[in-house]
Amino acid sequence: MELVHFYQRIELDDEVRIVSSYLQGKNAQIEITYNFSNQDVSSDTDITIHGISKKTASKFKVGSNLSIYAGFYNADFTENNIAHLLTASITTVDAIKWESGDWYLHLTIQDGTKVDPKKAIKVAQSKQVRAKSTNKSSTYRYQMRNFENNAKKRRQAWLNANPNATRHQKHLNYVQIQNSIKAYRTQLKGAQSRATEKANKQKVYRVKTVYKNMSFKSGTKGSTIIKTLADKAGIKISEMKLVYNHIYYSGYTAKKKPLSCIQDIAKDCKTDMFYQHGKLVIKSFVSNKHLNYTCVPKTGLITSPSLSTDEDNKDVYEATILFNPIITTGVIFRIDDKFSGFTDDVIVTNGNATLSNSDTPTMTINFKKLSQYKKEQASEIKKAKSDDAKAKAKLDAKRVKQAKAKRTNRKK
Repeated sequence: MELVHFYQRIELDDEVRIVSSYLQGKNAQIEITYNFSNQDVSSDTDITIHGISKKTASKFKVGSNLSIYAGFYNADFTENNIAHLLTASITTVDAIKWESGDWYLHLTIQDGTKVDPKKAIKVAQSKQVRAKSTNKSSTYRYQMRNFENNAKKRRQAWLNANPNATRHQKHLNYVQIQNSIKAYRTQLKGAQSRATEKANKQKVYRVKTVYKNMSFKSGTKGSTIIKTLADKAGIKISEMKLVYNHIYYSGYTAKKKPLSCIQDIAKDCKTDMFYQHGKLVIKSFVSNKHLNYTCVPKTGLITSPSLSTDEDNKDVYEATILFNPIITTGVIFRIDDKFSGFTDDVIVTNGNATLSNSDTPTMTINFKKLSQYKKEQASEIKKAKSDDAKAKAKLDAKRVKQAKAKRTNRKK
């Protein structure tokens, strides 16, 4: 199909439908700049609508859902490749402005919705605690201390009354006083023991609720943790297919915000986490189907692929192509550039597009060779399996040691 007439459409919660096209009667002008990325953070999209009325502009409010559609018609409008780009929430809306005889509205939307407003998830745990102790050790100590003080007073009174007493008489009085203290202590301890026994039979308990970070036991798989956290936090995951289902042999405690935890787990599972058409996706790019599309100068290649390196010092390419609504993060297609000699299947990692009826709509894409991407992923999975095997062996050795110690203690 020959791409001739560019078409854009935005829809606001089924209330407003604005079309920018060369079709007769549909001459609104929409300017859109949007990004797509393999990163696990939302991207902002800027939208400017020209020729809008104040009444229509007033319907665009923060929090409303906005959908964007774009593509091309052929020369006689009998065929098109129009597709849905994304649906997202409006995050900012500027006041409508007048400039050069034109009312225009500027707003921004963000991929999906703000899915991580919560702090770390706390789960309630109940336990029984004593409501009130019926056996107070402080009472015992108070009574014993009073008796000892009184005994010291009796001793001093006897010494004052018998100033001529011999050493032997003084010793006998001291022994008598100490024996009375010992007898009272024995009596008091007996009473305390009887009170303790009675209190244990009449214990009153209450249920106390404590809140702790959500934890998962040893041997829990990454997929289980992700699904549980997403469900508890209300995070909508459009699609999930883990490349490697990492097992947490030491258990896992979700100490961060839910989405941050899911990001960490996805990395442990060597799986890409990104937003595609405004929806959160967790899966490997390699699992995507190859598009039946070869990008050459005639079909949309504007600049030849240029090689650079990413933040991990790995090869990544960049090229500018004619806007294609199906090109986004994770898409696999073929580039055949006779001028630079680049001919290979590629996988898109990120990019951006500028859409307007007044200029040729283009997009800049960053991509890797599919073969290179597969090789890097295989290497990461191999290392992850090796690390997990070591962790399992360490845990097994610890359990064997504990079992032996338990058997030894039984024999004693």
